[in-house]
Amino acid sequence: MYEILIIDPPWKKRKGGLRKARPNQGRELDYETMETKDIFSLLDKEVFSLAKEQHVVFMWTIEKFLTECDTEMLKRGYKRHVRMVWDKTNGVAPAFTIRYSHEYLIWYYKPKLLKIAVEQRGKYTSVITEKAREHSRKPDEAYNMINNLYPNSKKIDVFSREKRDGFSQWGDQVDFFN
Repeated sequence: MYEILIIDPPWKKRKGGLRKARPNQGRELDYETMETKDIFSLLDKEVFSLAKEQHVVFMWTIEKFLTECDTEMLKRGYKRHVRMVWDKTNGVAPAFTIRYSHEYLIWYYKPKLLKIAVEQRGKYTSVITEKAREHSRKPDEAYNMINNLYPNSKKIDVFSREKRDGFSQWGDQVDFFN
């Protein structure tokens, strides 16, 4: 049973505008995406049952799915502790407007917040700044932070695409970035 779940759902989206630099690139992502209702149905059936009664969830999302993510987690009895922002220091400009250069890492808990390591109190901020790499590859600093906050807790990385120290993996592309 896990106390810490970090989840990077395969939200139903496609790549933005095609770039002249990559003329053979398609619009589909290199992994299967899912509708929000299907993501949460899968989490209900196969993932949330892996958690201890008292646990925390760190959930990745983007602007487009922020409200849906929050709504679905609150429906399941989770409480939101904080929305953290990953500042990617770059990003895409959809519809040629502003550049989206962030993602959210939302920290939920149920039924009450697990205490973090005493020596880590106040050491982290709600902004993670780390340059983006490949599409869907998450920042190392987020995993380092979670390991430092909860050094003795059993952790699982759901929809994982990269092996990380201190985390079990769950998903169908667990070695994608290794």
